[in-house]
Amino acid sequence: MALTISNLLAIDFKKTESLSMTKSLSDYISMSYAEHPDNYQDDFRVLDELRADIVNLEPHQNALNRLLKYQAQLVFISSKFPIDTGIEFPWALVNSTDKKMYSFRNMYYERACICFNIAAMYSQLGNNEIRSTAEGLKRAYSHFQNAAGVFQHLRDTIIPELRIAPTVDISSAALTVYVQLMLAQAQECFWQKGALDQIKDGLVAKLAAMVADYYDAASEGATHSSVSSLFTTSWTSQMQAKALHFGAVAQYRKSCECISQNKYGEEIARLQIAERLVNSGLDLQRNLKETVISDLRSLQTAIHRNLSRAEKDNDIIYLEPIPAEASLGAIGKADMSKATIIPEISNPVPLMNEHNMLLGVPLFSRLVPFAVHQAASVYTERKERIVKEDIGGKFDELTGVVRFFLSQMQALNLPGALQALDQPVGLPPSLLSHIDEIQAEGGVHALREMLETVRTISRKNAAILDEIFEALQQEAEEDEAMRQRFQGRWNRPTSASLTVAFVEQGKKYRETLETARKSDQIVENKLEALLTTWGRSLELLIERAVPSSTNAPGSSDPELVDDLKMLLEEVDQMIKARRIKLEEIKRIADDDDIGPALVAITNKLTANSSAMKIEPAHFEALFQEQLKKYDGYKRLVKEETAAQEDLLMAIQETNKAFVASRKSNAIVHQREKALQNLEAAFQKYRAILANLKEGIQFHRDFDEILVRLRGNCCDYFFARKMEAKDYLR
Repeated sequence: MALTISNLLAIDFKKTESLSMTKSLSDYISMSYAEHPDNYQDDFRVLDELRADIVNLEPHQNALNRLLKYQAQLVFISSKFPIDTGIEFPWALVNSTDKKMYSFRNMYYERACICFNIAAMYSQLGNNEIRSTAEGLKRAYSHFQNAAGVFQHLRDTIIPELRIAPTVDISSAALTVYVQLMLAQAQECFWQKGALDQIKDGLVAKLAAMVADYYDAASEGATHSSVSSLFTTSWTSQMQAKALHFGAVAQYRKSCECISQNKYGEEIARLQIAERLVNSGLDLQRNLKETVISDLRSLQTAIHRNLSRAEKDNDIIYLEPIPAEASLGAIGKADMSKATIIPEISNPVPLMNEHNMLLGVPLFSRLVPFAVHQAASVYTERKERIVKEDIGGKFDELTGVVRFFLSQMQALNLPGALQALDQPVGLPPSLLSHIDEIQAEGGVHALREMLETVRTISRKNAAILDEIFEALQQEAEEDEAMRQRFQGRWNRPTSASLTVAFVEQGKKYRETLETARKSDQIVENKLEALLTTWGRSLELLIERAVPSSTNAPGSSDPELVDDLKMLLEEVDQMIKARRIKLEEIKRIADDDDIGPALVAITNKLTANSSAMKIEPAHFEALFQEQLKKYDGYKRLVKEETAAQEDLLMAIQETNKAFVASRKSNAIVHQREKALQNLEAAFQKYRAILANLKEGIQFHRDFDEILVRLRGNCCDYFFARKMEAKDYLR
């Protein structure tokens, strides 16, 4: 914190290090905007130049302008990029002597620190003004009010959106102290101007009383344990002394008013209070600047001179009783300072254009706002939920009902009975197509290979989780060892407090992996059962060996047979049509691009103010309208449900009549049973194949999730290692 020959206080700048944002923002544009970053080379260059210009600051209007311009660009690009684009912003604590940098991948943290330095700049400009003239006082008064306004804006608007715990110097408690201190110094400038203009003593007293109140509030906040490390003894002593000083000034000026009102006893009482207050202020002089001590002594001299005169006159002439302090009326307060903020800070975007020499044009203006991408993601999620759950999921449920129904029919030798009648020798076409499918997919050997793939990826995922937990444990043990070694000096947050999210996420993933392992075991058991119970049927299917019934006598009603064939064919056609329809819906969903409509609405919303915060909720009406295109498919699901119920009921009734019409024949029944076993074996083969494909896909997707978690943990370990090196140093 800067100290000058002034009797006021100026706040130091937060220090930072040079950095370039080009690579991170370029990578983000490539990945998230589907644009080529080379289109924004000039924007990258200007942004990096603006960042470089605020690394080394001096109290000057030109430096303030650089801060304002950079801050305005940060406000604008926050609508184009997310809060975290991978850029680490390093900032030291204000008045820090150890040069330690606190780095966060957080664009709002960068903006918060820039706003802090803007407020600090105003405080230094105000402190450097020559306040012996009316114009100098006006400028200082304005600067301190602006400083208070920026600190207040930082506390009330920016910090609540930070999404991380702020460092102590930009905490709410610290910023409140800065606001009160800047208002105190602004009020002091106004009081000084009033004294120069020789306004009435009563009003000067009220102005001084308000100065004392502000300094007292700042002093109380600065000594609070949560921020006391920020403020040196000289600072807290000056704030306390100033509060006492202006309390004394208020009483002294009020005593002057008492003379004109012939209140000689009250005059003495107030001068006695003023004397006590100024003496208390001088008790702190060991930690005060000479300018502050000089102000207190000048006031002490004036009070002592007036008190001596007043007591002598009252003893000889007026003989008035001196009232007790508690009986004196309140002086009152005249608050003439206000936290003010210029629009270049609070709402800079509407001011940014080629005609504005201070802020200039906004960078990356051609990029679609990040909120539009968020909204597109929200719409895509809803769209996919409709396609996957409301349509595809319902179709799968209906098909599952059909397959269960047909498996029940298999117990009654359907469709084997029809196939045995329709083709007494060899395999029917449906089973021949099954053979082609099995051979194309590699048969049982392929199932075993897929099962081994599931086991391999599952073991790999378990190993990644073990690696994560072992690394977390090792980091925690190393931190605890340092904590034991250095005791109270190793005061950084514990590992346990920082890794809660990692541990909880890891436990959840471990439970998921255990559930998946149990599911894999069930599929493995199914495969073994298939090979044990139905293996011979699969062999017969591939060998095409099945009993014939060419010489079997007897038959069934041809009309019932035809009806039943037709109904079963309708089931096959329904399932195929359903699959085709779902593919059509997926193609429509893939081509469903809501981006242009989102951009159009965004342009309309920001027509008057580009700084308007765009939220996905702004697009809700558009979402509802666009999703109506899927309503027809939802109705189709209901129609399919009703049609399927009618069809299955017809099959059931027709099959009853078919069974009743058949003549008993052992050879025919033998062939029917063989065909049914082949169909059942194929269906079990298909089910296990689907289970294994699903298992492989799950474990591969889960592998990506675990690799990301491991990457996040590695970032954490690296950051802690660097932090530990700083502490050791």
